Amino acid sequence: MDPGEEVLTRTNNVDKLRSYLVSIQGKLTDLERSDGSRRKMSRHESSALLPAQLTKETTEQKNQEIDDLTEMMMRCLENADVEDFIGLCAKCKENIIGHENGCKALGALYHVNCFVCQKCRDPLVKKPFYHTDGLTYCEKDYLDTLEKCDVCEEHIKERILRAVDKQYHPECFKCTDCSTCLDGVPFTLDSENNVLCVQCYNKKFAFTCAACDKLIVSEDGAETYRIIAMDKDFHVACYKCEVCDVKFTNDEGQGCYPHNDRLLCHAHYKEAVAQ
Repeated sequence: MDPGEEVLTRTNNVDKLRSYLVSIQGKLTDLERSDGSRRKMSRHESSALLPAQLTKETTEQKNQEIDDLTEMMMRCLENADVEDFIGLCAKCKENIIGHENGCKALGALYHVNCFVCQKCRDPLVKKPFYHTDGLTYCEKDYLDTLEKCDVCEEHIKERILRAVDKQYHPECFKCTDCSTCLDGVPFTLDSENNVLCVQCYNKKFAFTCAACDKLIVSEDGAETYRIIAMDKDFHVACYKCEVCDVKFTNDEGQGCYPHNDRLLCHAHYKEAVAQ
């Protein structure tokens, strides 16, 4: 037989081998969470390759996988008549005898004493566990690998928000004054590095226009200017004659002429002085 045809023939047998192994694994009662509580898993849990994916593997990978599956199948067949034989442990590759000695997790079979936390080595049967980067951890040891929120000091198990050189739960990153959540919202810092939303920052630190009594703040992120006259603050647009609304400029005769605490143009200043 041509070597290429042999590889193709062996590849086509993978599904049959897998189906047989799955039927053997199905003999084991799922012991991993029999107490009804929800098992916690990493979203990166691996899964068996689909037949279509086999075409993308190298010939060496195909051959190795087929050889491994064939060996497992043969060993399972050899032990099929052994009383209480469950299957082969995915970790130590030894026989699992008796339901009480095995468990099913991550799509494979394990001895109870083989399915343990990577760090503390405690058995994980009937306990919450996490599988990440190919390693399995008990809940405590997994949480110890996570960063803690700077506000609540609890572990951040899902999305992490980083700001001002710290890490937060998104819902914990709030304005110091009004407690508005600042996840995805513009914010700023005061002189003491307190996190503030833009509105609270403006209320505390923005200047108020003496003419319109409104805050002098940026609009749509544009740069903001204020004019100081008579020890007061003004919007640029509000800096004008209080009688005729002519805006003051730096041109000769077009500036501001204060009189009795009023902003006047040159013409109305002369009128006011003459009265």
